[in-house]
Amino acid sequence: MNKRAMLAATAILVGSFNPVLATQAWAATTLIDPVPAADTTSSDTLEAMQNQCDTLAAAHGTGNGDEWTGEVVEGAVTLVSGPTEVGNHTIDDALPGTLHGAGTFTPGTVSILGDPYRNGGSVNMFGVQQATGGHYSASTYDFSADFTTVYAHAFSCNILQAVYHPAVDDPGHAVEGYYVVHVDEQGNEEGSQQSCNAFTANGPDWPFWGQDHAQCDFVKTADAEPPSHEDAYLDEPVQVGNEAGVAVNQEQTDTLTAHEDAGEGYDVSETVLIGQAVICISPSGPAKKGVPGVWKQQNGYTGNKCTTAWFNVAPWGHGSQDSNGTYISVPLI
Repeated sequence: MNKRAMLAATAILVGSFNPVLATQAWAATTLIDPVPAADTTSSDTLEAMQNQCDTLAAAHGTGNGDEWTGEVVEGAVTLVSGPTEVGNHTIDDALPGTLHGAGTFTPGTVSILGDPYRNGGSVNMFGVQQATGGHYSASTYDFSADFTTVYAHAFSCNILQAVYHPAVDDPGHAVEGYYVVHVDEQGNEEGSQQSCNAFTANGPDWPFWGQDHAQCDFVKTADAEPPSHEDAYLDEPVQVGNEAGVAVNQEQTDTLTAHEDAGEGYDVSETVLIGQAVICISPSGPAKKGVPGVWKQQNGYTGNKCTTAWFNVAPWGHGSQDSNGTYISVPLI
């Protein structure tokens, strides 16, 4: 590879890797799915509403037999609390492809990826550290779990009144009328009106009441009426008002997706890029006076390119490439 190609390759490498950093973990679960819509009013909630309406309606009763009832009129539904996770999640609940390391990374076997490269005017050379295996002190991941949400279901009560009508009993009555003296075909009265008046005075309890008797004829003024009975009844209910009820809280459970940003730590076996490190130290020394310094390897580098010969042709990671002064302060070889 020529020098120009080496420079380009190293620049790409240094600019694109994602190093493992130590970051502070702030435990928090963040909901990914939107807050679920409220469920329809449950039978238990409706029953609680109806109980309130029954109580409000009963307060109107005066003991006169009128029937008071309350009808539920559902209103607005508002969020009270949640969603709140049911139970606890663990790293084992991580959804596929969402588990990532967080916190502090403790590397396993450390090595250097590629050859040393230069940065700016430094007399040292750098490399990209990588670890084969290691341990993250924390993790981030997405997961699915059951969450409870509480909604307040508001309502009011239509108040209805059915007017009571008591039973009616009619004893009825005998035939009505009075007695007059009988008049024969010749127009003669056959008795005394005074006697007939006595028959009238006897009234319905007299055994011969309603019949012609002796010299008196009965004159009917009204037919007899038998006894009758009419049952009690209620009018059809009529709304007479509307009264507010106290909203009823209803809890619901939904399976939702959330994000954990400070989960448990875990081990990895794959190779992980750690970051940039000095891998070839060039002790300063009066090289131009013929006193050679000695290049030193460190931070896991085991290659053979910690040399001035490689320094002179090493690719640039970043920074100025015009610092010629560095050439007089590196070892001779």
